[in-house]
Amino acid sequence: MTNVDKAAIGWSIGIVIAGVAIAMAGGNTGISMDTGSMTPPTAPAMEEKTMVTKTKIPGYERAESVQDPGVGHESHQLAILLAPSDKVYSGTLRYDASEPIQLVSLVGPLKAGEDKGQPIWTPDGKTKFALTFVDPKNSNGEWNFVGNALAVHTMKTTPFVVDYKITNLAEKAKSSTVLTGTLSSTIDPGVGHESHSLAVIIPPGKDVYSGTLSYSASENIQLVSLKGPLGPADTAMAGAIWSPDGKTNFALTFVDPKNQMGTWKFSGNALALHTMNTKGFTASYAVTSEKTSGTSAPKMMEEPKASAPKAVRISMPAGTSVPGCEETNACYIPASASIAVGGIVTWSNDDTAAHTVTSGSPTGGPSGVFDSSLVMGGSTFQHTFDKAGTYDYFCMVHPWMVGTVKVG
Repeated sequence: MTNVDKAAIGWSIGIVIAGVAIAMAGGNTGISMDTGSMTPPTAPAMEEKTMVTKTKIPGYERAESVQDPGVGHESHQLAILLAPSDKVYSGTLRYDASEPIQLVSLVGPLKAGEDKGQPIWTPDGKTKFALTFVDPKNSNGEWNFVGNALAVHTMKTTPFVVDYKITNLAEKAKSSTVLTGTLSSTIDPGVGHESHSLAVIIPPGKDVYSGTLSYSASENIQLVSLKGPLGPADTAMAGAIWSPDGKTNFALTFVDPKNQMGTWKFSGNALALHTMNTKGFTASYAVTSEKTSGTSAPKMMEEPKASAPKAVRISMPAGTSVPGCEETNACYIPASASIAVGGIVTWSNDDTAAHTVTSGSPTGGPSGVFDSSLVMGGSTFQHTFDKAGTYDYFCMVHPWMVGTVKVG
């Protein structure tokens, strides 16, 4: 972000933020703005600024909004809290405004050709920044943010004031723990995920990263963190698994915020963005984190005890009556459970649809060891395992639902 005129960008930020807000309100998720190609409309008559009365919160700073100076966007209000910087800001914003506001952070400037559908703003049609626009629909709260600039905004002509405090504020250059960039996705290399797309921000390694991610993508994406690689005992006790080769396993955290821009507090040995299609996507991002280094993979769970547990509870989560949970091995949670001989496994149906817990497999059919028949939503099924061995099971109503119990 070198050679960027901070004052000019600060004055121009409203142009694109307002344009993005209009596009979002109209349902356009592919937000893009090029002021260089716009024909300036006739500016509407300026409204007289009205006095906003609000008692200032002691210990907070105060910002007053101004009429958005962007040509064609004079109906919005804007207050810049942290002007654009060539370094990366991070912290927690606490705010209390005179009315509900939207939250804005920027990442950039983008290199030529990097703007490929992700929400952006530009002060001149040439210098472009990825935009993260969050509408919490409230007038007070807090936001963990990261980016090259920070602002608050409304889509009104009437001014507002905001009292704010930024805690843990940092402004850092890029490093191994402070990352910004733009990525194009590739085919997901995970076994069973070949029909998906993945953009890896932090590749798997021995170090554990914990921090905040800000993202702006060309379509709705999912958020992924991995922990591992796992040892055999950890793999057996883990829930969802991701593996590049069927042998090296990682515990998978998979979050679907159903948006194309936002922020996420994460922790793991790897960080990525993901979609369940092969058409690919582009994403710009900023990350600030702390890194815990090690000479070997971190322990994912406590060391297994001398004997397996005598009781295990397995959930059939909401939404499993529709295909999709098999993609993350989360139709039964955990999908693979271990228990001592003589132990009891309890399956709870946390879905609204009825399911079965039937020993065997969808291809081979029931094995006859156990069968719950229909378990209605909110009900449970128990089985006592008296013999050591590995028992596969599935749902006869929804055969993509599979799980395993290891007894020993």
